[in-house]
Amino acid sequence: MEKSVPLYKLIYNKIVNRILTGLYPNGYLLSSMQKIHEEYDIGYTSIRRAMHLLQQENFIQLEERKRPRVIFDIQNPQCRELQRRVFLSRCQSHLDCYRALPCLLPSLLMLGARHCTPHLLDTLDELCAQPETHFSTRNDLLILIYTWQMQVIRQAENELASDLFIQIRGFDDLRFIVMPSEKLVPCEARMTMQYLRYWTELLRRGDLESLHTLVSLFCQQAMYGLNRSFQPLMSSEEMQQVQQVEFNWYVHQVPTPLYKKIAFDLLRTVHLDGMQPGSYFPPESVLMEQYGVATITVRGALALLNELGIAQTVNGVGTFFTGTCAPAPEIRPCIRECCESLDILAGLGQALSNAAAPLLSKTDIEMLRTGADQYRTRGGLVLWMLRQFVSTLSIHALENVFEQLETRYIFGLYASGLSVNDFQPTEHTHRRVISCLALLETGDSETFSSQFGLLCQELGLELHRQLEAKKDSFNIR
Repeated sequence: MEKSVPLYKLIYNKIVNRILTGLYPNGYLLSSMQKIHEEYDIGYTSIRRAMHLLQQENFIQLEERKRPRVIFDIQNPQCRELQRRVFLSRCQSHLDCYRALPCLLPSLLMLGARHCTPHLLDTLDELCAQPETHFSTRNDLLILIYTWQMQVIRQAENELASDLFIQIRGFDDLRFIVMPSEKLVPCEARMTMQYLRYWTELLRRGDLESLHTLVSLFCQQAMYGLNRSFQPLMSSEEMQQVQQVEFNWYVHQVPTPLYKKIAFDLLRTVHLDGMQPGSYFPPESVLMEQYGVATITVRGALALLNELGIAQTVNGVGTFFTGTCAPAPEIRPCIRECCESLDILAGLGQALSNAAAPLLSKTDIEMLRTGADQYRTRGGLVLWMLRQFVSTLSIHALENVFEQLETRYIFGLYASGLSVNDFQPTEHTHRRVISCLALLETGDSETFSSQFGLLCQELGLELHRQLEAKKDSFNIR
């Protein structure tokens, strides 16, 4: 299960990030506690704890019967020092997240690029028509590129993809504020504008393969540039005195209660362990020890699975996996997030296989063949392959995002009454995976990643159709 972060800390982190990057300026009025409670379905205790912590650290001011007010003034030297300290404490996490960009960002862009419209192209043309004199630093150009990318990603109407991209940009927003701006070299602005115009032209032609390749190259160059600019900072005496903190991406910025995370993880375990209907989940005492939570939290997770019809609790016996579902309002967000996670996972196929291919030895490829044979009689082979590629790359941020996407995808499948076995014709899928691995063995990694990416897209589209049919049968919109 993704690392558990207390709900109050998630609320605190979200508000602090927006204050530090200037999204919530000095004097800004936050939402009332009641509105946060209604919007995120979070208890008042967690909200109050987050607000009191923000007040203790002089980010906000609390007054009775009034909305919390931001009192963080960026012009204040003490506030600027706090801003810098927070940034320095996240530098290692920032670098790790940038290593994940060549896999994540092109895949997110492709989701929106497939829904390109004339209005989008007009908007992108306007962005690319700005005078070069508007840009004096590299930060200015990166903001322009991020704006172009966000316009494309929004076309997919995928909330998880948009949330992920906003967090990617959020890391850089703080970096732009804290680190000195790098001046542009002659013609750099002109070259960047030409790149963006060419990307727009590729969109207009529908040449998404070339666009994917060029965006991947951009991400790799950005990663190398960030490493280079961070080198003096990472070796400085100031950095040695700062304790690094882990700062993860979340595929959804809405905090998820712990009992729901446990319910998600239990179904992920069902899939990974190949549990059959009628199999029992571990006893409550075992789950309490496994997740380090109280009885009420474990019972909340099992109650959710019971409500959805995925599990059934028998007093004095235990809770068993039913393998079915019961139409309920709670299924709606589950299926929506399942579809959104599926689209992102399917889009990651080519990028992950391409990045992992150079790192795979002959022994690794043979292990993939053996694993594929084991999945021949059960579903989930392609998802298993993606998981192996993520593990090979050893990028913490990527592992974190993949686990969250995989968990939401699996949970939504079971909540809808489908299972991984329902949509993958295992024998046919197995033959295609073995064919892809044969290409890898001959050293043709480019065709390997292209063919594997195509397989992911085809299976993703087929499952998406089945999920849409389920939504219609449940009268879900």
